[in-house]
Amino acid sequence: MSTEFNDSQHYGFFMNGTTLTSATGFFLRQSELTLAALRAAGFLDNMEDGTVPPADLSKLWLDKNSDPAILKEWNPIGAAWEKVTSQTLFGRVPWRGEWGSSSIYRKGDVVGYNGDVWIAIQASQNHAPAEDAFWDLFLESAAANSVGTTALQDGAVTNAKLADMATSRIKGRTSSGTGDPEDLTAEQVRALLNLGYVAPLKAFGAVGNGVTNDTAAVTAAQASGSIISGEGLTYKVDAVPDLAKFSRAAFKVGSIIHVTRDFLRTDTAKVTNGMLYTAWAQDKCYRMRNEIRVWVNEKESHGDGTGRIALYFSNDGGSTFSFGEYLSAKASGQTLWSAGFDGTNEYLFVRVPAGSTDVPPYTYTLWKRALGTGDTSNYNGAWTKTNITFPTPSGFTGQPVMVHSFTVGHSGSIVVGASYGEGAAAMRSTDGGINWTGHILGSGSSFEEPTIRYDSASGVYCGFLRNGGGGNPRYWVSTDNLATINFWTAASGFFGPNALSSATVSFDIKDGVIHAVTAYRNGVLEGLGTDERASAFYLRGPITTGSFWDQVEAFNLGQLPRREPGGASALGQGSVVVDEDKVHLFYGMEERTGVSGGVGKGNRIANIYQTVVFLRDRGSLFDTRSDIVANRTSNSQLRKVAGIDAFMFPFNDANNWGPTLVSGRPNFVRHVSTLSIASGVLTLTGTRAGLYVIDTEGAAAADDLDTITDADVFDGDTIVLKTSSSSRDVTVKNGTGNINCGADRVLNSASDQIMLVHFGGSWFAFPYADNT
Repeated sequence: MSTEFNDSQHYGFFMNGTTLTSATGFFLRQSELTLAALRAAGFLDNMEDGTVPPADLSKLWLDKNSDPAILKEWNPIGAAWEKVTSQTLFGRVPWRGEWGSSSIYRKGDVVGYNGDVWIAIQASQNHAPAEDAFWDLFLESAAANSVGTTALQDGAVTNAKLADMATSRIKGRTSSGTGDPEDLTAEQVRALLNLGYVAPLKAFGAVGNGVTNDTAAVTAAQASGSIISGEGLTYKVDAVPDLAKFSRAAFKVGSIIHVTRDFLRTDTAKVTNGMLYTAWAQDKCYRMRNEIRVWVNEKESHGDGTGRIALYFSNDGGSTFSFGEYLSAKASGQTLWSAGFDGTNEYLFVRVPAGSTDVPPYTYTLWKRALGTGDTSNYNGAWTKTNITFPTPSGFTGQPVMVHSFTVGHSGSIVVGASYGEGAAAMRSTDGGINWTGHILGSGSSFEEPTIRYDSASGVYCGFLRNGGGGNPRYWVSTDNLATINFWTAASGFFGPNALSSATVSFDIKDGVIHAVTAYRNGVLEGLGTDERASAFYLRGPITTGSFWDQVEAFNLGQLPRREPGGASALGQGSVVVDEDKVHLFYGMEERTGVSGGVGKGNRIANIYQTVVFLRDRGSLFDTRSDIVANRTSNSQLRKVAGIDAFMFPFNDANNWGPTLVSGRPNFVRHVSTLSIASGVLTLTGTRAGLYVIDTEGAAAADDLDTITDADVFDGDTIVLKTSSSSRDVTVKNGTGNINCGADRVLNSASDQIMLVHFGGSWFAFPYADNT
């Protein structure tokens, strides 16, 4: 059987169809039939047959130049077609044993040579294995009990086969040049990848209790080049380090704490943004129900007699604030220095100068209104104005120069602070602000501008006094309802080398903790050698019947810009409102200075800023108690009217019929009601309409109009008057009262009207039409 297919004697008989004829019956050599079957099955798909060899030398050739045909393959060494054996066809094994110079090696053959294992990458004969174009090292010799990596297959080496490593190491290389891998430490890896290394400051020997001097440890940590975590602790040092090199760390230099940005969670924004000198939010900001109210004065300087009192409020936890609301549209020398809410009524203490400018002597007017409760709350209700007189304490003269601060005192009373030229006092009223009792807080010209709060939980009154004598501020306390006052002055050097003189300290109380804000009045007083900037501070400490300065945390807020040479009453003098989980610090910043008064109006710009210190994080995406939201609104009160080129200011109160339209066409908005004449007088006070429908007194057939009164009128105001009925005639009298219309004008038809413009206390007619 060994020669079964090796000669020409093995044939098979085949028939095509069902009938045997000379055309359907034929013989076929069985060896060729087998090869044909293998090729049909795809096993020899690289075989070509014929009398001419294939051009592709990688294919097999069934040479039919002989009978039987011979299956051949190309020998690249001998450059000839050679007969294929059964071993080369079906049983070729890559391992060819030890290399021999006479053997022919094809691509893929594997041989042994000098203890190594090599694989052929192209055909060769008498070419010893070496790293070249013919051979590739497959496995190095195992004589050294190691495995070479030059030609290792993927996954050939497991972790278990690597050299042992120490704990917390990683393979890499930090040595210069090319070389073996090294076992690197975590610090080496961070340095190699240029990653910041966050190391605890305590690792450098720091204590972090705010008492032990950690200067050496902090200096070493800063020099390490790594980012150092303070782990939320306070470190006493001799000088402020580079805060950018640290995280979650506070550094106490003297009494002042300087913090990294992530030590206290804070947010700072502008509350106002007008081209005006908007300032003096000093101790007249408060929470009224869920609303934060910030009162300010808009004026060029202390003595400016053309100022206005304005209100800004927030109903979303201090995230956004309203446009300004004037207490009175008319500019005057009146200013606001104290305001508050007792749970039912809102109080404003307006300082009224004797003359046209804001200089002493002063009197005071109490503006008061009831808010109401729940759905009946009226935030725009009418004010009741009462002139009040504060008592003059013994040794003091006249009325206070300023009335500061507001608190609800014991037994439901209200208490304010009063500053005189001779000292400071607390004023207490038990009848809603009509009558007052004075309690001296400190006598002497250095006792100024007191701030005051009553803590009902402890029954303690406490506050701060501005030191006008060149020293630091004072903390005062009373445990017997203002009968006895004790005070402590912040030690020399507490805020810095120079005293924080003539600076108020405004504050609020939350759960027995005082939260306060203050600032140097200017950089020269601070000792910076320039007026451009001055430091501000956030103070936090417990209500105490001893020295507050021994227990307070005094954080440096940073440098506030100021532009007014030699003054800066607006700078930093602010208010504090604790609203649930947030402490709101309100203070002024000067942004531009220039000529004041007259044509210089608008040269000087200051605005109110708000820094929020978050007391806790409730761990939610957003919670109004502990978060604030970014404002993406326009804050504009203008509304576009669809379909026409016009805008409007919306009003929905009872005083106006509809919104004020702004377009190329003048629009005189009609007053909501028909107004009647009373004894020849038409009263427009409290209204700002442009068109008034008027009626006779008692619906009489005829009436005279002599005078038009309007406490809120401005020169240039223009109004249109028309009668309500053709059956009731109104005669507008010329020169009888404050109306000048050339001659008496009779409005005896519902179509009649007269237009008047106000100037200098009188109304002047300029068009008149008799449209009967």
